Amino acid sequence: MEAIARYDLSSQSFTAALAWYDHEAYGAPRPAEPLDYHVSADAAAARLRTRPFQASVHAQDTSVGRVGVVLDALADASLEAGAYDYVDVAVAYASAAGVRLLNDTLSSGIWAGARKRFLVSMDFGFTQPRALTRLSNLENAEVRIPNGRAVLASSTLRPQSAFHAKVFAFRNEPWYELRTLVLGSANLTASALSTGSEVVTKQIWSSPAAPGSWQHLQLAKPLLEWFDDTWETADLLGDVLDEYRSRYRALPKPQRLREDKTPATRRYLASPDGGTLPVQLAAARSLWVDGSSIIRNRPPRPGNQLNTPRGTRIFFGFGPESVSKDTTLGKVEIRVAGHPYVERSVRFANNTMDIINLPIPEHYGLTGYQDTILVFARDTPSAAGQGRFTLTVTDKKGLTTLKDSAANSVELSMHGGREYGLLF
Repeated sequence: MEAIARYDLSSQSFTAALAWYDHEAYGAPRPAEPLDYHVSADAAAARLRTRPFQASVHAQDTSVGRVGVVLDALADASLEAGAYDYVDVAVAYASAAGVRLLNDTLSSGIWAGARKRFLVSMDFGFTQPRALTRLSNLENAEVRIPNGRAVLASSTLRPQSAFHAKVFAFRNEPWYELRTLVLGSANLTASALSTGSEVVTKQIWSSPAAPGSWQHLQLAKPLLEWFDDTWETADLLGDVLDEYRSRYRALPKPQRLREDKTPATRRYLASPDGGTLPVQLAAARSLWVDGSSIIRNRPPRPGNQLNTPRGTRIFFGFGPESVSKDTTLGKVEIRVAGHPYVERSVRFANNTMDIINLPIPEHYGLTGYQDTILVFARDTPSAAGQGRFTLTVTDKKGLTTLKDSAANSVELSMHGGREYGLLF
């Protein structure tokens, strides 16, 4: 029987030939490497591992502990874009806190030096004038307002057609030097970047001369053309800002942009380290802690005081504010599973840790808490509003079962290596 020739469409020879075809037929950039069908097996394998186009999806939802995901995706896109010269951003609305958060996160030399074009709508009066001013004051930045004059012609700032795009593009010139692209539901607000329920896709292109890149770049061309067309027809910020600021101040109070005022967003912005963990602690359904560091406060009986990292207090309903050492933060009600609640205290100790006073172990049939896994589950508060928690004493196998049944989990560790975590 005559052999039938078969071609591997992912082979180096095929992708190299395809790159030359794109160059000659469609004007794609000339392939950076000469056509060479005689390469070692290792070199061929390395080339196959290099993807000309990559896409990933990033979902953010505080209720399941996914915080700061959109901001991380933008930071990664900026980093993975390499030496880009242009940033094009289009959003439906923006807040001053969102602009600050984005600029602080991307404040690299490349971001600062790149020419930045921002398309931001004034539709319905949602965008804060301070956000527009902050954007225009960024280095090498220009802001334009889609349908700005038409919106101002409406007594309620209602547009003829809503501008609802959310685009962040990092690129060079010409259009096919697009490097990275983030698209999805996120506007330029602190909530959208950190704590709101949002989904974005991050797309990365290698050099347009890389085999296989051209077809994927062609798919993005309509988006870049749309941005340029919209940019040309949008109103200059200086032509509409003063009137918009006056109209914005006259809007009914409270101001309409409320998403940045949610407790989760406020907590995220208030934290000097980015705020992810405080938000997660406040939202978690359960907190678990390795109990190998129980304070021996009742010798010779087993101890009932648990060392936890500073800030764990947030899970138990106390604020993150700094307090003096040896300060009692307050009281909560804790019950060992299957037993009544008892009132217990939470305090910030001299060792700079938050200490949880646990129920007396022998009162509940326990020999002690040392070398166990302690799991605190958040219950409905008491009628007086006091926090209530159910304590389950288990081991690593039991913890694994709880993790498997949770919607999401976050693994953490203390400075000494002792582990703890959150379940959602």
